[in-house]
Parts: sequence; C-alpha cells; structure tokens
Amino acid sequence: MFSEEPRRILAGVDWGTIVFFISMFITMEGVWKSGVLNPLLNMFPLNSSSRILNIVSLSVLSIIGSQIVSNVPFTKLMLNKLHELGYTGSQETAWLTLAMATTIAGNLTLLGAASNIIIIEYLESRMGYTISFIDFAKIGVLITLINLAIYLVFLIVI
Repeated sequence: MFSEEPRRILAGVDWGTIVFFISMFITMEGVWKSGVLNPLLNMFPLNSSSRILNIVSLSVLSIIGSQIVSNVPFTKLMLNKLHELGYTGSQETAWLTLAMATTIAGNLTLLGAASNIIIIEYLESRMGYTISFIDFAKIGVLITLINLAIYLVFLIVI
C-alpha cells in the first residue's frame, strides 16, 4: 500500500498459490455441506464419556482426514463437527488435540499439508529436483509416530 513500486510487488506475488488456497477452502465448505465425509467422521467416537478415547479418536481421525483433504481444510471441517457435537471453548483438551494432530499430520505424507505440495512444486519447477511420495513417507511416518506418542502422553496427563 505504501510502496513506490506496487507493480513490482504485485508481480512477485505467487497468485497460483493464493488461488489454490482460496479454491481449497471453497471446496471444503462444499464438502462439509454435502456431508460426504460424515461416514468417516462418524466412525470415530468423539463424544465418548472416556476422555482418553476422545483424545485418541480425534488424533487418529485428524491424521487420517488430513491425508485425504490436507490438514488446514480438515481442521476447518473438524471445527464445524466439534461445534455440532456440542464442544465449547471450555474443552481445551479437544482443541489442543485437534491442533496437535492436524499439525503433525502434515509430516506424515506429501498430501498431509498443502505446504508440502507447494514446496515440492517449487523444487521441481525451479530446482529440477523432486521428493517422491514414498521417500517423504519413509521419514514422515517415523516423525509422525514419535510426535504422536509424545503429544498423546502430554494431552492425557494434563
């Protein structure tokens, strides 16, 4: 806004990435309203009387769901689902669990986070190098499991 060279600044914006994120959120709103993911979401007990079962279920669902639709839009879907189930701001463990699980889900595979796709695209188009899905997952699975174990202990203890 205050630049003397706004055209240069606008020319440097990665419009493809911006459009990608906008379209991803529009699509996810349609997915939520269609109910197409409800069978998956309903497979996991998220409103159990067992606090530990809720934490584990939300963690596993978030990691799996983030591989299907990417972690940021999945988080948006789960915000809707948890509100629908009656979760309020006072249930901090649920919100911490959702934040933890969707964040570490981005480490599992290339599909777990849109940022992974953006980086791979950059590597391929500008550096002439790529990382395969399998190579990423070999490291990602280990990192995700270690993180999950540490965070689950933390969430269950607090």
